[in-house]
Amino acid sequence: MEPTVAAAKAAKKGDKAAFGQLFAQFSPEMYRYALFCLGNREAAQDAVQQAALEAYQGIAGLRKPESVKQWLFKILYAVCKRGQREKYEADFVDLDASRELAAEDNAAAVLQSLETAQLLARLNETDRRLLLLSVVGGYSGKEIARMAGMTHGAVRTRLSRALAALREEGEEQ
Repeated sequence: MEPTVAAAKAAKKGDKAAFGQLFAQFSPEMYRYALFCLGNREAAQDAVQQAALEAYQGIAGLRKPESVKQWLFKILYAVCKRGQREKYEADFVDLDASRELAAEDNAAAVLQSLETAQLLARLNETDRRLLLLSVVGGYSGKEIARMAGMTHGAVRTRLSRALAALREEGEEQ
């Protein structure tokens, strides 16, 4: 049995250490997604922590242990959506956050991250979240559709329109 699946099954049965192992495994990707989605480090950290709390409280309801990563991202997706509605708008990304997004400490990468974040901020929040699940999370259209509660066709259409809008905005700059 794959270690992730074994840990998910153990966590589902109440093993706190197994849940901690799962969260440690996926939290860097979750943070990266939340950072792109919310636009600042504090909001991203809060969102990941809230998703961890909600996942911990609901782990007994996990139906497919082999899909634990998608389940965690579905929770994070909902937390980010609530967070954007309540308080955070991704109008800009501060310089420290853009360094994290670039995962490099050179000026060109930082500037590129800032430009990317500014382009993403121009998308509506649903399209931005869907695009980030695809690009940052690496999820397929079908997986995103399940997480977002949308049809696969709707996700494909929204992703296509979002990418076209980004291309058009990028060409204008």
